[in-house]
Amino acid sequence: MLQRWKAYIFPAADGGEYRWGRIKASLLVLSFVLVCYSAVSSGGFWWSGPDCAQASLRFSSGPAPTNLSHIVFGIGGSARTWQQRRSYSELWWRPGEMRGHVWLDEEPAKEQPWPGTCPPFRVSADASRFGARAAPARMARIVAEAYWALGKEDERVRWLVMGDDDTVFFPENLVAVLGKYDHQEMRYVGAPSESVEQDVMHSYGMAFGGGGFALSRPAADALAGVIDGCLDRYNYFYGSDQRVQSCLSELGVPLTREPGFHQVDIRGDAYGMLAAHPVAPLVSLHHLDNMKPISPRGGTQIEALRSLVEVYRFDPARIIQQCFCYESGWRYKWSVSVSWGYTVQLYPWVLAPKDLEIPLQTFQTWRSFSDGPFTFNTRSLKPDTCEQPLMFFLDRVQDSEGSVATMTEYSRDESEAAGRPCDRPGFDAALEVETVRVLAPRMDPTAWSRAPRRQCCRTRRTGKGKVLEVRIRHCDPGEITSPP
Repeated sequence: MLQRWKAYIFPAADGGEYRWGRIKASLLVLSFVLVCYSAVSSGGFWWSGPDCAQASLRFSSGPAPTNLSHIVFGIGGSARTWQQRRSYSELWWRPGEMRGHVWLDEEPAKEQPWPGTCPPFRVSADASRFGARAAPARMARIVAEAYWALGKEDERVRWLVMGDDDTVFFPENLVAVLGKYDHQEMRYVGAPSESVEQDVMHSYGMAFGGGGFALSRPAADALAGVIDGCLDRYNYFYGSDQRVQSCLSELGVPLTREPGFHQVDIRGDAYGMLAAHPVAPLVSLHHLDNMKPISPRGGTQIEALRSLVEVYRFDPARIIQQCFCYESGWRYKWSVSVSWGYTVQLYPWVLAPKDLEIPLQTFQTWRSFSDGPFTFNTRSLKPDTCEQPLMFFLDRVQDSEGSVATMTEYSRDESEAAGRPCDRPGFDAALEVETVRVLAPRMDPTAWSRAPRRQCCRTRRTGKGKVLEVRIRHCDPGEITSPP
């Protein structure tokens, strides 16, 4: 018995993540039971046994962890564009598991029955009194209408999550993020834009609506009580999200920033940004119908996104999480960056971790199509092919090691693989690699409730040099990733 407790509290260095929350709860309850037992057996304590049992239940009780049933979605849409955009919602919406509505400006066409694969719809209240700015006022008021639609009796709802009809949510990661916060407090959770010009024009303190934002129930309740007056006062603003933020500012509720919400206010190719995602769960993506497909797997953006969503379901917490390590051999030293479930970058030279975690700039700003600035650092993608990494994209995913791990394989795009002559040392050996195989333990979703840390990996070449195998693992205490 003692050995089992020891193994639980002090796991092996490579054996899973440290479950400190569970350990604290177990030790507290255990100590409480021992006190009760000692008091009852000695007869010198004024609590009786049943009283101790009841107090123990009260002591250990608390709100259940947040799950999907605690969230209601409010998706802003238009009846005129819904058929063109519904595919985005169908990627992530799960009928029967999720709650919420698409809020339209008018009844959809009767000749097109509403699909059961989408959220049910409701029609927003008329906002014509706001004149030329009626559309953003209607979208802002959806927050209040979604709250009023709950009914006072539905106490299960903890969070209202708002987004657009071209927003793709990653539900388990959304739950992991919101689960960090006390839903009984007034919370406003989201992220600003990636483009500085957008934040300067609108607000750094605003959650951009396309990337989605979440309001705790008390915040939604307070906002619903003042929304109409706020919309009158802030009718001059361009967007609905800035009106919502202005109303919350009057209530004294600041933005709680979570970097996994993505407005994607960029143009061109989002590859560089996604391949170097911050150490945070991926919660949402927006604006992707204005960009190149995120990968060559599929001819359209929806098909490329479907590939990402399918692999996400194998290990939600790990999706596009970056880790990097180094491979060296006779006459070569490589840097390897893995964005799990999406891409692998193989650099036929050595780059320090501080450089590998900076996104390659494959994109421009949203409004001016400029090279910046952004709210994060970028690295330039050099035109010389000798100075570009070899890029591999996801081919397949499967369970591994009895479903406690996954195996993903990545291959080079045929168009990218052709015509890469380079006389740099190590480049020829890198071109021999046809497949990158990544083995990774399934990531504990509760990891996001603790201090974030990028995981570690190690590499080896197999298949006569044609396969590069990467094994992702939990870092040892004090372990560093340093170039050879």
